[in-house]
Amino acid sequence: MKKGARLFLIIFLLIFIIVILDMVYILKFSKPLFILNKTHHLTCDIYEGLLYNIYDCAEYNKPKFRFKWQKYEFNNYSSYFDVIDESKSCDNKEEEIYQDKENIYYLPCSKSEYIKIKFSNGDTYKLKEAIEKKLVTMDDLIKNNLELNIKKREEETMKMNLIIGSDTYDVILEDNETVKELLDMLPIEMEMQELNGNEKYYYLDKALKTNKSVPSEISKGDIYLYGDNCLVLFYQSFTTSFSYTKIGHVNNLKDLGKENIKVTLK
Repeated sequence: MKKGARLFLIIFLLIFIIVILDMVYILKFSKPLFILNKTHHLTCDIYEGLLYNIYDCAEYNKPKFRFKWQKYEFNNYSSYFDVIDESKSCDNKEEEIYQDKENIYYLPCSKSEYIKIKFSNGDTYKLKEAIEKKLVTMDDLIKNNLELNIKKREEETMKMNLIIGSDTYDVILEDNETVKELLDMLPIEMEMQELNGNEKYYYLDKALKTNKSVPSEISKGDIYLYGDNCLVLFYQSFTTSFSYTKIGHVNNLKDLGKENIKVTLK
């Protein structure tokens, strides 16, 4: 027998002997060495051998072998809970149940109190409780056919209303850091002072980040930040040489007169 073939045979026999010894080592236990309880509410028996471990989880029809250095991933656990919707009827108002960095998740109507999450081991939680305890993720719920409305956070949060008396205006906002910081301060109630027959101004309680430039022309309905804390609403169009950071614009702004006015931002 050639030297290479002899070496291969020896290695093969050694591996075979280790595998057999490992199996004997595992099978001598009537129970697993330890159990991972409630790993996403699955129960996994883990039999630990010398060379490899055997994972026997509810998510599989048969045990899985993993070498001891391999990371074990618990996949497909989302299919091992049921969404139980006991609501009979509800209003048409969306109910927010969760936010992450990108999205806001809503139920199509107010019914979270009537939705339960029942896991394969029998544990049952109300929907919001299961989410708060991180027992389920939004992806899990979607895979289990829970009806959700998903909105991008920018679509939800990059909005502002300007209220003057009985008139409410939608503000078309700029996409900048100044606007984001201003939105974090809402709601704001303020008495804006008259100036120059074309603007109303108010000094905010805190300074905001700025990105100043000189606009070619100020338009009626423009909202700017002068300096780092002076909010200005222009109610006449004109040209200027001053620099501002633009906040947004209000369409169809009514004549505001020459008096101080009370304004709410929300």
